[in-house]
Amino acid sequence: MPVKGKFFKKITVFLLTAASLLTLCSCAPKNRRELMNYARRTYGDADLVGSHSNLGKDAIVTVTMKDKATGIEYTVTSKMTDVYVDGSSFGRIEQTTSDFEEKYCEYLLEQAGSGLADLADEYCFTYELDYGIITITFADRESSNKAEEAVRRFADELKKSDVKQKMPSEYVIYAEGNVYIGYYDSEHDEYSASSEFDIIDYVHENYDAEAVFLDSMYSYIGQFLSDEEVNEKFPGHDGSPAGNAYYFKDKNGENFIVIDLKEFGADRSEIRLYRDTAAGMEEIDF
Repeated sequence: MPVKGKFFKKITVFLLTAASLLTLCSCAPKNRRELMNYARRTYGDADLVGSHSNLGKDAIVTVTMKDKATGIEYTVTSKMTDVYVDGSSFGRIEQTTSDFEEKYCEYLLEQAGSGLADLADEYCFTYELDYGIITITFADRESSNKAEEAVRRFADELKKSDVKQKMPSEYVIYAEGNVYIGYYDSEHDEYSASSEFDIIDYVHENYDAEAVFLDSMYSYIGQFLSDEEVNEKFPGHDGSPAGNAYYFKDKNGENFIVIDLKEFGADRSEIRLYRDTAAGMEEIDF
């Protein structure tokens, strides 16, 4: 299940091989014809609307294309980019970028506008597109009870106009008050529900009925448990198990943190409360 704070991945990639380093300085920006071919090969048949170029050290070439299937006008740009590894310069490399994906997502939302407006009214949510990810926010907890159904219907509306098979596939779902509801991957039709409301209920029923939920953050269990207890609770773990920590403010205005060991990979649910003190995390007895 993707974790809020996002989606947080540990990736180690050796970006450049010795062979590629030797060829960096030999690159130059693509010319107009090459950019036109790139656009048509990548995004489909399109007409050239115009082009612009600057020569010299910071050479840049841009073409504006009009997609024949959708009428979208978009740009494709080629430029030289400095390459640094550990603070050392390894020359320059050509980089090609385009705003087609962003324009195409906006096109799909516009095409589906009427159907999406009806869904938003029916399920009481708002939505926005940011960096290719759609965020859906429900008006309250009650309306979010049908989040999975609503987000699937949302994706179905976009599919009706998705002639390029490039529709956005990531949906992040909230309820009012910044409560994370879940995540939907429309490409694989996978929905993952969050347990934030369960944690909020637990706090209100067992510790402080007036506590205010603030946010959740991806964390390592080693921030809360000793090494000995980590090994006891998570036998055979590889590194420090990770999961969500939930932040609250109590009725006296003091912050505290809630974790459920099961979310970090333990065999069973065990909810604990902590305060972040100068001496480290201090567990709250209640």
